[in-house]
Amino acid sequence: MRTLSGWQKGGALCFTLGGVQYLLAEKISALAWHTPDYSYRQNYISDLGIASCGMTADGRDICSPLHILMNSGFAMEGILFFIGCWLLRPVFHESGRSLFLLSGLLHAVGGVMIALFHSGGGTGGVTLHQTGAVMAIAGGNLCLLSAAWMKRNSAGWREFSWLSLMLGVVGLVSMFTISLDVLPVGIIERMSVYTITGWQIVAGIWLFLKIQK
Repeated sequence: MRTLSGWQKGGALCFTLGGVQYLLAEKISALAWHTPDYSYRQNYISDLGIASCGMTADGRDICSPLHILMNSGFAMEGILFFIGCWLLRPVFHESGRSLFLLSGLLHAVGGVMIALFHSGGGTGGVTLHQTGAVMAIAGGNLCLLSAAWMKRNSAGWREFSWLSLMLGVVGLVSMFTISLDVLPVGIIERMSVYTITGWQIVAGIWLFLKIQK
């Protein structure tokens, strides 16, 4: 048993704060949306970040008054996620760390792209937005799987490893089924995103309070 260094505690806090501020930004932005009300079941998360009001090409009525808040939440979550990965390098030091850092960076870049290039716009904007979304979702869930792999045989990390594995698998499977209409789009998309958000909040708290090498 050992305690985290100051920098490593900062990394753990980056994980948790990034996830919490993201959920708050989403909730506050959703509450500000009226006529029609925002639906967690039927609307994409990215709808909250669209800067203009009007009908999208696929027939969704969009108007998000706090789109700046939501886009800030997208970018800040990605940036804090990667800072957390980088500062926690001494903790996640086993074989697989390169994938952990690379996928964390992929997630961060994707989050910033989502914030800068909104969905529902022209062809170029949609393409860049979709690229960023794939990078953010795939990168984040791959980061969970790499964390699970690194800690699979470490004493005291069994529950952490299994939780990371389960969430990463659910997130990736959900990402690949978003377009299949097996569930309302808002739900299936969140099943691919909230795996990352939930993990970073829980992992940050767990790492901050209890750490074993």
